[in-house]
Amino acid sequence: MRGIQRRGAFKLVLFLGSLTAIYGSAINPEGSASPSLVAPWEEHLKEIRPQASPDVQAAAAEGLVKRLLPDRASDFSFSVDPSIGPEGRDTFQVVSPGMNASVDIVGTSGVAAAWGLLHFLKYSCDSHVSWEADQLSLPDSLPEAKIQITSNDRFRYYQNVCTVSYSMAWWKWSRWEREIDWMALNGINMPLAFTGQEAIWQRVYSKLGVTQEELDDHFAGPAFLAWGRMGNIFGWGGPLPQSWHEQTLSLQHQILQRMRDFGMYPVLPAFAGHVPAGLTRVYPEANITRLGPWSHFNCTYSCTYLLDPNDPLFQEIGSKFIEEMTSEFGTDHLYNCDTFNEMTPQSSDSAYLRSVGASVFSAMTKADPNAIWVMQGWLFYNAAWFWQKPEAEALLTSVPIGRMLVLDLASEMAPQYSRLESYFGQPFIFCMLHDYGGVDGFFGNVDGLLSNMMEARAFPNVTIVGTGLTPEGINQNYVMYDLMNELAWRTTAPNITDWAKSYSSRRYNSADTKLQEAWQLLMRSVYDCKSFLRYHGKNVIIMQRPRLNPRHFIWYSVDDVVKAWDLFIEATLVVYGRSDGFGTAEQYGSDSETEKAISQGQELSESQEFLEEELQEHKEKEEEVEDEEVGQSVSTDTERSSLHDSNKSTGSSMKKCREKAVTRPAGTLPREDISVQNKASMTSHSRGEGNMQKSDFSGAIPGSLRMRAKETDIPMKIKVADESRSRYVAAPRREPTFLHDLVDMTRQVLQILGGQEALRMIGYYHDGDKFGVQLANSDLQSILEDMDSILATSPDFLLGAWTRDAASWATNEQERELYVHNALNQVTIWGPEGQIVDYAGKQWSGLISRYVQPRWKLFSNMLIESLEDGLPFDSNAFEQKVFDEIEEPFSRDVNATFPTEPTGDTIETALLLYAKYRPFFDAAFKVDDSVQEQDDESLEPKSLSTPIPLPSPETGMNKRKRMHSSGTKPTRPRGYSGATKRSKYQVMVKSNLLDDNLKTFQKKTLIRKKDEDSENSIWNSFV
Repeated sequence: MRGIQRRGAFKLVLFLGSLTAIYGSAINPEGSASPSLVAPWEEHLKEIRPQASPDVQAAAAEGLVKRLLPDRASDFSFSVDPSIGPEGRDTFQVVSPGMNASVDIVGTSGVAAAWGLLHFLKYSCDSHVSWEADQLSLPDSLPEAKIQITSNDRFRYYQNVCTVSYSMAWWKWSRWEREIDWMALNGINMPLAFTGQEAIWQRVYSKLGVTQEELDDHFAGPAFLAWGRMGNIFGWGGPLPQSWHEQTLSLQHQILQRMRDFGMYPVLPAFAGHVPAGLTRVYPEANITRLGPWSHFNCTYSCTYLLDPNDPLFQEIGSKFIEEMTSEFGTDHLYNCDTFNEMTPQSSDSAYLRSVGASVFSAMTKADPNAIWVMQGWLFYNAAWFWQKPEAEALLTSVPIGRMLVLDLASEMAPQYSRLESYFGQPFIFCMLHDYGGVDGFFGNVDGLLSNMMEARAFPNVTIVGTGLTPEGINQNYVMYDLMNELAWRTTAPNITDWAKSYSSRRYNSADTKLQEAWQLLMRSVYDCKSFLRYHGKNVIIMQRPRLNPRHFIWYSVDDVVKAWDLFIEATLVVYGRSDGFGTAEQYGSDSETEKAISQGQELSESQEFLEEELQEHKEKEEEVEDEEVGQSVSTDTERSSLHDSNKSTGSSMKKCREKAVTRPAGTLPREDISVQNKASMTSHSRGEGNMQKSDFSGAIPGSLRMRAKETDIPMKIKVADESRSRYVAAPRREPTFLHDLVDMTRQVLQILGGQEALRMIGYYHDGDKFGVQLANSDLQSILEDMDSILATSPDFLLGAWTRDAASWATNEQERELYVHNALNQVTIWGPEGQIVDYAGKQWSGLISRYVQPRWKLFSNMLIESLEDGLPFDSNAFEQKVFDEIEEPFSRDVNATFPTEPTGDTIETALLLYAKYRPFFDAAFKVDDSVQEQDDESLEPKSLSTPIPLPSPETGMNKRKRMHSSGTKPTRPRGYSGATKRSKYQVMVKSNLLDDNLKTFQKKTLIRKKDEDSENSIWNSFV
């Protein structure tokens, strides 16, 4: 198949097994390890040990399996024996005799034992555990297995200091318990534990004489605590109620107890020097200075106060905080401190920087002589212009080797250890940051991740002691985190083609080749970004505040993503084998499950009866239109008709379909067996440019059961296949993992379409085309409305769940309003005046319909006003208006209600949207007749700066007319130069499903080429 092969692929050997925990994993000139060298940090790190006894750790693993597999927990036994593996690295052993016998799991710690459980579930039982959903369909008799795995390093770290605010701000114990189980299952033994620290600070500062009113002005709100702790802001979103302190203090006790029961080493906070303004009143002689503003904030909520680390008061406060905290919670001797996170030191003098580091560390050791400073290495990347080698060395070597542990925070993209000589001897953890702001949208750089890991392992005298996950937000792109977690034990890089197939099988409990191929396509495209892309969320056009020059960049083959969508849609129907002696198509468990599938299949079949009539009616209408068009010219309005108007019938069909849906009692047989069969040919009306036939979706389903999408507004028809009557029954796939991914897959496609439609609207404005702006906005509004509808079908994409969880912390109405405002502000304008607007924007139902859509509507209205008045578009006026009328009111509407539970059916909605939007990707390949022949050099794509043309379904074309229906040419705004801002070339999407006769148009079409560099690819050939 085209596009399914990558030439010159090679495996990346990580050398993980051969590089042991010796100093820098040193390699002698002959290439063999030098065991005579001993890492100088080992004498300190070896003191980091589990607090819980082996029996307590084993009991923690047993408790986990009871929560994860309550009906099968008795099939597993756990024990902890630190002697089964090398010191300083976790080991687990799994022995499963098969034959209905118990599976025995032994680990060097409770974490290692839980890690062994997940390994067995993943690779012996094809099961899956993730943030969004689990797939735990175990066979009745657990398979035989004998496994022993040892970690490559001492630590597996988890969390960014921002994660607690972007994703965990409203978690209570039930959600934390689930997350700690997930940590243990994935071998994570070094998690950040920051909850409840404000309650400790309240005690410390109160004893120093700071008033409660001054503390209320100091502490940031619950959704912004991360940046208050780092000294970026103060007070915004506050004040913190006393009930918050009490609840989080209690919660932290539960969190730490469970982490330690598993044998984890929680990382607690330390004093970085940021203090309340009130401290200047109590200690007027102290060396306290105000820092500069942070990230567009003014000094109302920024310009925080920093106590000079060389001031004696720093030692007093720092040590008192750790004493108070460890008295309350105990300690594992690991403390995080980031004095200069996104802040510039007052001096670059090496002596000053060395004294700062020594003072920070001294405040820790004064209270805990065994303290180890855990520092995020973000400052070395974010402010690399300041932290050159002399400055970095001064700070890093101010602490004895091994008493500082650096988190190389974004190693998958921008590792700093190599620039800074492996942190001048300090141990570090190779981390994957990946996500900023917890935004949605497919993204990954799997090639870069594996390449950088290989280079880190082979770096001379490298001081790596672990791997870590440091996303700013979670609950997105789980596939990247699943892969990264495996690098903690893998000794070679996996073949990504094979790994993607295995991931698909585990995630869906299915060997469906369609889903496997879909993941292969995604992993080689959207998850293989080769550009240096720091904030991928900023390139999602629809989630940005509208403007004439939106940031946009598509680093992947849209064709691959759309093809993956095709395959997901095909996979919505599962063919179940009837256990009646006739064989099976895809056997799923017991007879009762088959009967359930039959019932589900009938439910979908009944809801489709009406659509059969709609299909015939639509076909007749098409034939009438074709007859009328013979010998007639195509009017401007017809060629430029709105996507929204042309698909009004879709909403009607959806409504009628829901009204006619019939649910059969479980276990009752349908009147007919079910299959998918094409009903009509899929011919795009190309208006003289050749017909486009979408290739048949022939699957591997026996009995000639086939699925095919029609290029109309009628979803796929499910009907009888007589030849399979006695053998198979089809039903919609209902695994929670699949439903989540089907929503996410559809969301990604609509994200692309919405962005391109926004660019088209802006292009029409630059062309002076008011009618075009109106049509493009109508299309965009339809896309956003449909995006909201598909997101609403999943519990994982609901704004209402976020605000509900925020409100759950309140003990009175005033607190509820405070918490809900925090929740709404963070995911929208992020600050009192939109200082970091849209940085943490989520593609959630409720947020799309009531925040994103109105912004684009206002934008289009003001574009039209600009054209009508003949004046240039006033961007400043728009920004003020959209803030005053939409953004700020939305963030303060604490009484707004949003659904907290899913509404609508995921599969039904996805099928309807697929039928509505899929044809446009094929039609987009058609060539704009304004494009002229150019030489090959001029056709080389420079960037994806122009929109994918979205032709109307009636015409199948993208002719941009500049005439209104009246036939008059629109005027351009005054001050407009007259030169079009739209490229004369269109960035097109070429579909794998197009007929060969369209290949002749390729020279007139800019098609994004995939990187075929055989020297830098991890890809083996697709088969």
